[in-house]
Amino acid sequence: MPKILVTRNVGPDASSILSSCGLEVIINPSDAEPKREWVLQHLADPEVLAACIMHSQGSDKVDKEFLDACNPNLKVISTFSVGYDHIDVKAANAKGIKVGHTPGVLSDAVADITAMLVLMTMRRVEEGIQLIKSGGWPLLPWAPFVMCGPSIGSPNLTIGFLGFGRISHETLKRLLAFTNTSAPPSVLYLSSRRRENQDDIDADFSKQFGVSVRRAEKEEIAKQSDVVIVLCDLNPSTKDLVNKEFLKTMKKTAVLVNCARGPVVNSEDLAEALEQGEIFGAGLDVITGEPNISPDHPLVKAKNCVVIPHMGSGDVDTRKKMAELCEWLVLIVFTSCS
Repeated sequence: MPKILVTRNVGPDASSILSSCGLEVIINPSDAEPKREWVLQHLADPEVLAACIMHSQGSDKVDKEFLDACNPNLKVISTFSVGYDHIDVKAANAKGIKVGHTPGVLSDAVADITAMLVLMTMRRVEEGIQLIKSGGWPLLPWAPFVMCGPSIGSPNLTIGFLGFGRISHETLKRLLAFTNTSAPPSVLYLSSRRRENQDDIDADFSKQFGVSVRRAEKEEIAKQSDVVIVLCDLNPSTKDLVNKEFLKTMKKTAVLVNCARGPVVNSEDLAEALEQGEIFGAGLDVITGEPNISPDHPLVKAKNCVVIPHMGSGDVDTRKKMAELCEWLVLIVFTSCS
């Protein structure tokens, strides 16, 4: 019987999709990361025709070791994530292995978290929580501007996006609900390249969102934006896209939010910018080196930085949809190969 390797417990609904199609599911029953040896051992089984893997885990990294361990009958690797920077796609394709991922279904959930981090960072929510937990609230003097931050409703706000795909669109929709309607915000975004019909594209975006939207270079986005939101892919051209130069160009009252991939933002440069007051604050769902982030990490310790553990897609409905899509991709490949 053909077998499918699933490296995490994805719940009974998703697992039944495969088993109902006559496939034997080899599943890690725990939420814990399996041992790399366990994964490689099952990949060598000639009856294992597909693998459903997770993102940002060493046991699931699709590198030379992983691919060398795969039996020649393996047809597809499907990752439980929209990003696939943990997969050597070219090497997999060279061995005749197709690669699938799960875009689209998590746009709303990640947009929710992104908008939340924007508001938390601007309104100093993390700082307020820590103030209470440390017993500092009774000692806090009351004055009109104590614990105040910049407002998402400020007139003529500029929102900058590094990457302007589906998640960015959904994030913008959410943020517009909080912005000033009489003096609405303008939106700048960075895309991989300027297109010949760029003016028409921007006009369509402006009509769609009801505010001025146009493509800009990263230097203008850094200089003009009150909020910079990072939602681009991680690739060689975007690694350290937000670096010391970018951060020094930003307004001192601006905030930065990263819900893309950690290495898009240089952590050392960001920590320095926050400490020096070069920007107002930052909100991070992702961080370089995750999940091995200690409490004494400079960004975790920074009072003007909100750090959460890569939970952007983490609502129950979204994770169910991701699991189902991950496994349907396996079945689609099987159907096309049969």
